[in-house]
Amino acid sequence: MDCFEHELTRRGRKDGHGNVKWSCVKISRILRNATYMGYIGYNKSKVNNFLEKKRSKNLDESTFILGKGDFEPIVTEALWRQCEEIRKNRIRTLQMPSGEERRQGTRIIQHLWVRKLRCRCGAGYNRFKWRVLQDGTLVYGYQCNFHTQNPAKSFVEKNHLAGQKSCDAISICEWKLSLMAKQIFDKLWGDQQEAVSKACQMVESCLHTAATQTSKEQENVHR
Repeated sequence: MDCFEHELTRRGRKDGHGNVKWSCVKISRILRNATYMGYIGYNKSKVNNFLEKKRSKNLDESTFILGKGDFEPIVTEALWRQCEEIRKNRIRTLQMPSGEERRQGTRIIQHLWVRKLRCRCGAGYNRFKWRVLQDGTLVYGYQCNFHTQNPAKSFVEKNHLAGQKSCDAISICEWKLSLMAKQIFDKLWGDQQEAVSKACQMVESCLHTAATQTSKEQENVHR
């Protein structure tokens, strides 16, 4: 989704408020909006009860009701359906330690640690800018997705929020992960300097032999 965000910004495309400001959330909301194919969506929100009448978003898309509108669509229904199929195919379900199921969208992940790291709560990690050094070098870190999207454990305990899920995993600086990986590989592989040097000598010997043989063949041709 990031590539769409950057491309729309590069082209100077304006959003519904007339601003050239895009985000993954905004683009995702557009892709899910059936209005663009000429339909009206119903049952997108629900009321908790008839007394309080507090309205909240309905996150279960399978219960949405779509009705054909009497206005001109922006895109064809076939194109919208194709986009919807691609989007749903990128959604997977994660099983939390508590037994609760969470839906998470998937995308092509570029960073190694984002692909590999998993929190003890079952969630993945996201990469963020930790700080900037004096020479301008960016230092990155990784934090649990579930931790960033929910209240902190200390807040939950302080306010006695029964039933509220939380994760107290701390953020990890990228250089610590790199150092950890290096130490593990050094321990597993041991000192491979002698083997690497021998392999390089063998390669150089083969290259020298091949070059000598080629030179002799060229001399024989000239004769």
